[in-house]
Amino acid sequence: MPSTEQRDRLGAFLRIRRGALQPQDVGLPRRSNRRLTPGLRREEVAELADISVSWYTRLEQGKDVQLSAKALHGIAAALKLSAAERDYLFTLGRGGPLGVEPSPPAPPTATVSTTMQAVIDAQGERPAYLIDPCLNLLAWNQAANDVFGAGAGFFGDFADLPKHERNLLWLIFTDEARRFFVNWERHARLLLAQFRDASRHFVGDPWIAGLVEQLIERSAEFAEWWSRHDVERAQETEKVIDHPGVGQLVLRQTVLQVVDDGPGMYLILYTPGPGTDTAGRLQKLAIDSARA
Repeated sequence: MPSTEQRDRLGAFLRIRRGALQPQDVGLPRRSNRRLTPGLRREEVAELADISVSWYTRLEQGKDVQLSAKALHGIAAALKLSAAERDYLFTLGRGGPLGVEPSPPAPPTATVSTTMQAVIDAQGERPAYLIDPCLNLLAWNQAANDVFGAGAGFFGDFADLPKHERNLLWLIFTDEARRFFVNWERHARLLLAQFRDASRHFVGDPWIAGLVEQLIERSAEFAEWWSRHDVERAQETEKVIDHPGVGQLVLRQTVLQVVDDGPGMYLILYTPGPGTDTAGRLQKLAIDSARA
């Protein structure tokens, strides 16, 4: 059964998704602009989902409602949810994760095998790192440290950071990150939406709650965007970085799920953007790092 926090999150998520749709988006007649209710009405969602208005209203209010798979599928279709949003709805609505449960989100304590570290190091001048479902940084190569960490002159060596700060979400919501990520807002929003997707498995976990609380205090943008309940699973394909040492880097990102080292690990690989001089800049950065 869903916990109180899961029901509250689900209610907020449904209200926001309902408010983001207009009647014409779901095949209903366009209504007057003088409507007091933004987006769809509850009655309209209930009709589209083939459920009762009172039942749907209780769901949005965070009440303890018995949820069937058929009803949840109906709501997902009515609100035109993406695959990631649909999984988020199901996880919160049924009170548990779907499929294989990821590893716990406590600060990273996972042991990375020597083989996996060798794979990461073998990327050479190209940045690579390993993360868990909640974006904790578990392992990295020197190139990743040179591009995103000490080599950029902002965060310092990843190995020297406290464990709770070795988190991609924590790192991107800093004043330093704004200075070298081109289009910082797009990257930060996407990363937050991916974190929201992962957090559905860990509702009520004290470590997650503590991280969110600290980020709300740390960043006004995080506080505002977290309340919007955006959920995303699409991976960023390109990042542009103004590196203080070698200039602009255009990096293509590839995400691979690791199945050998434990559940819920992801290997992040970066390659130079085609048609750019990023490869040469990465080579120079590696040489400068080796001389330091």
